[in-house]
Amino acid sequence: MLVHRIQVNQYDPTKTLTLRNAFVRSMNRRFIELIAVIRKAIIQDDCFGLQIETYTELNTPGFRAFNFPRTDQKVDGFMKWLQRQIDRGLLETSQFPRAGGSVDSAWTDIFIHDSYKRGVLRARSELNKAGYTVPSIKVSGGVEAILGSPFHIDRVGLLYTRAFTELRGITSMMETQISQILAQGLIDGDHPTLLAKKLVSAIDGSNRGTLDLKIKYTTKAGKQVSYTMPAKQRAQTLARTETVRAHHQANIQEYKNWGAEGVTVIAEFVTAGDERVCDECAGYHGNRYTLEEAEFMIPVHPNCRCVVIPITKNSPLL
Repeated sequence: MLVHRIQVNQYDPTKTLTLRNAFVRSMNRRFIELIAVIRKAIIQDDCFGLQIETYTELNTPGFRAFNFPRTDQKVDGFMKWLQRQIDRGLLETSQFPRAGGSVDSAWTDIFIHDSYKRGVLRARSELNKAGYTVPSIKVSGGVEAILGSPFHIDRVGLLYTRAFTELRGITSMMETQISQILAQGLIDGDHPTLLAKKLVSAIDGSNRGTLDLKIKYTTKAGKQVSYTMPAKQRAQTLARTETVRAHHQANIQEYKNWGAEGVTVIAEFVTAGDERVCDECAGYHGNRYTLEEAEFMIPVHPNCRCVVIPITKNSPLL
């Protein structure tokens, strides 16, 4: 009879809950800043020149900035401005010096890197607990030295790209929705307050039940369907899911690295063990897999919390 070694922290088997929450909070802050600047542009600065009231302010930076004669010019001007705000916030990147030049880094990288590092630490710890003879992190030169190996550099780099590309896709769809809503709102003669409310709803889902947004998007198959999940919620899911993905990929890569040194590792799938575990993940719990089989199993679905650990060295293999 197989007795599972993990009995504590089952609610958070990857031990990344704090990191996942920090990632979501950072994502939320960037959406809040975007929403605030959209409201200010439309209502306070009357960027489309829709307000009847006169203003005493003179030449505020965004005052009636898009008060063009045609609707398409208004939409185009606003969307170019919006793209700049998204680039500065949700899609923020920085350049860091590197030998021979510089490298771009997205704000999301720090969370992926931290989760990946925790996955490496977790893998080494689990290997030791399972009875495998592997050196400690300290003996190996520290975790940053381990992360500097070509295998880890390549894998974490792909994870950086994946997370940022997914976020770019979310913002791209959000921009399409905002453009549709904005154009229709201007045609319908919406008051600036209502127009701002509709655009914000496309971002965070607020007032979705009371607004007729008529949001549509085209699938890869060319089919037009209604869109329901707001961008902010999709981004929160991305933050949680990609954190777990990075943790899992680090686990697998570290197990593989020791496999190259002659250590045979069989992975055991472990769920959080609570009422939130879905039927699919529950069906995997306790099963054993080769590293090749387990490599892309986690996350099983968005917001997955599962982990794989090595079976005890002397346990029967598959």
